[in-house]
Amino acid sequence: MISCRLEERVMDINQKNPDPQERLDQAVADRLARLRTMPVDTSRLDQFLRAHIPSPEALPPPSPNALPAPSSGTRRFWLRPMRAAAAVLLLIGVVTAFLLTNSGGRALASPAMMAQMHEDMVSGKTPVMQVDSISEANRALAAQWPDSPGMPAVPADHVMACCMKSVKNKKVACVLLKSEGEAVTMTVANASDMKLPTSPTTVRDGVTYHVQASGSLNMVMTERNERWVCLIGRLPASQLMDLASRLQF
Repeated sequence: MISCRLEERVMDINQKNPDPQERLDQAVADRLARLRTMPVDTSRLDQFLRAHIPSPEALPPPSPNALPAPSSGTRRFWLRPMRAAAAVLLLIGVVTAFLLTNSGGRALASPAMMAQMHEDMVSGKTPVMQVDSISEANRALAAQWPDSPGMPAVPADHVMACCMKSVKNKKVACVLLKSEGEAVTMTVANASDMKLPTSPTTVRDGVTYHVQASGSLNMVMTERNERWVCLIGRLPASQLMDLASRLQF
């Protein structure tokens, strides 16, 4: 008798305090039951579909010889990869144009750029290597640029310093020397990397010199022995050409 009453008491406690998982399951079931009884308004969905999908009566009759028109889904299926391919081609074109502009072809050094290069070397703004001769300059430059075209020899002129520079991503070697008591920068590069300017020219001993100026600085450029050479200084252009004519390649 006591055992029966105890079992009834346990069952009554379990009914009043069910397991937490059972309470969760019952709550979910009650929620779903309420959702099933909630009304759903589909009128706006119906209006949207009718506005974007015309009825068969509104379509023009097909021509007897016409091919069946692709559905909008089919058009989208084909247009998406076509648009992606067009975007890829456009990106390739932009990258190719950038590379050709910045690395391909011969670079053209402007007078202002060359003048600034000379002024930076003379003033010490450009880090340079102190040298006493063209031979020493060539050894120092070759350590940084093994394929350097090499500086031509300059007879009876005092060489002071040298450095490496870049003109529109093209390497150039520079030597600072003195001629007629004036500082002159001689810049040398591969002729295949640099373009001669469209400027007045003078021909001496069969060599064509392009003459330019920037402020008080004169500069002459020429091509000799597959090398592009530019001499810059406050000397008259004629004296710069005299110096260029004495270069030994």
